[in-house]
Amino acid sequence: MGSHRTLAGGRTVLLVAGLLVALGHRCVASCPERELEDREEEANIVLTGTVDEIINMDPVHNTYSCKVRVWRYLKGKTNINREILLDGGNKLMIGGFGNPGICDNQVATGDTRIFFLNPAKEDMGPEHKNELMLNSSLMRITLRNLEDVEHCVEVVIFLLQCSHLTEVPPVITLESVAL
Repeated sequence: MGSHRTLAGGRTVLLVAGLLVALGHRCVASCPERELEDREEEANIVLTGTVDEIINMDPVHNTYSCKVRVWRYLKGKTNINREILLDGGNKLMIGGFGNPGICDNQVATGDTRIFFLNPAKEDMGPEHKNELMLNSSLMRITLRNLEDVEHCVEVVIFLLQCSHLTEVPPVITLESVAL
């Protein structure tokens, strides 16, 4: 009798576990994320920062902007002009939170993330002037994530530095070497 109850309990656990796995796969599939290299390349600015304040909530579109304290620029610091900087130069206004086209797009005050950004487009209106916009999903700060993003940025910088080299070095073959 006791083994029958254990068997039924085991089936219930397996059924629940199977449902969770199926729902998890469905949720992941509903919001596919681009490769990190593509996300980094498409963003003009990549930085780490902490959300200081959530503002400009749009109740119709469920989007909002945040004032973010910048800790470190990983890419594009030269793309930041003085007009964009806030509160003494270490904060930025970032919009695009809640955008359904971006998978991981929600933050709370105090969250520290890696941000992939581009300047707001001019057709977004004057309320977004001097605002940067999320270009792709936020990333949590972990050592591995930081190393992965830094590696992507370093590869792009290296390729840009080498782009001025137009002359291809000669190929050395056994025939070209005089013995």
